[in-house]
Amino acid sequence: MDIQRVPIQGTARRWFLWIVALIFAVMLLGGIVTHYLRENLDITTPGWRALSAAASLLYADGEANLWAWASGLLLAGIGLSLGAVGLTARNEGGVGAPYFVLAAVAVELSADEIAQLHEKLAKFDLDTRFTFAWLSVGVPLAILAGLLVLWVARTIGRQLRRRLIVAGAIFLLGAVGFEAMGGIVVGGRLDDLSRGSLPYHLLVGIEEGLEVTGALLALSAALSALSIERTLEGVLVRTRLSRTGDTSNSRSSGAQPAGG
Repeated sequence: MDIQRVPIQGTARRWFLWIVALIFAVMLLGGIVTHYLRENLDITTPGWRALSAAASLLYADGEANLWAWASGLLLAGIGLSLGAVGLTARNEGGVGAPYFVLAAVAVELSADEIAQLHEKLAKFDLDTRFTFAWLSVGVPLAILAGLLVLWVARTIGRQLRRRLIVAGAIFLLGAVGFEAMGGIVVGGRLDDLSRGSLPYHLLVGIEEGLEVTGALLALSAALSALSIERTLEGVLVRTRLSRTGDTSNSRSSGAQPAGG
């Protein structure tokens, strides 16, 4: 046999995703605990400076820190994976455009996570006072973007489409739903004092946890759509999508097992 399956599928992929999930869980919990203690302990408390430094680095509701960078990388990974699916599908004679559009959405979310672009929408606030200002514009935009993504996704593999829809729903539940609830808890205020309460920190944990869960599910779905094999001529990448989206693609790029 001149074809051997590269151990990126199955067990190896699951191990990779579980390790990434564990890293995010540790960062999320560590950031929330250290930030809550920093905001509720006197500055003269021994170890306060170390808590402050850890909170600045890890807190998921912060800006330009390690959490934002890691989350942005995760979303960018989804974009790269979907782009690879699109390129491979096109090389197999299929349509790659829908995957490229979804990849672009993931890359935009990555940029937003790192640069906090959505908070710039507060400039267009529609006089919202009960939650964060950016949501008054952000929620309608999220709905429109979601409908556009659903329309684009109607032409991709059925199984991949279902998995991405579930992942996207979980992500939006955190990014919009629990973000709005957190804004209600603090009355839309952005000062550190109003955001130092335990309920707000718990909502931040749920919000960011849902976002990471949705992103990991989307990454898993995109990676599962690819089959990577090693042949005598090199590495062969194929999609695992048929026209119905339920089984491995019956079209190959030309590599066949010896004696087949």
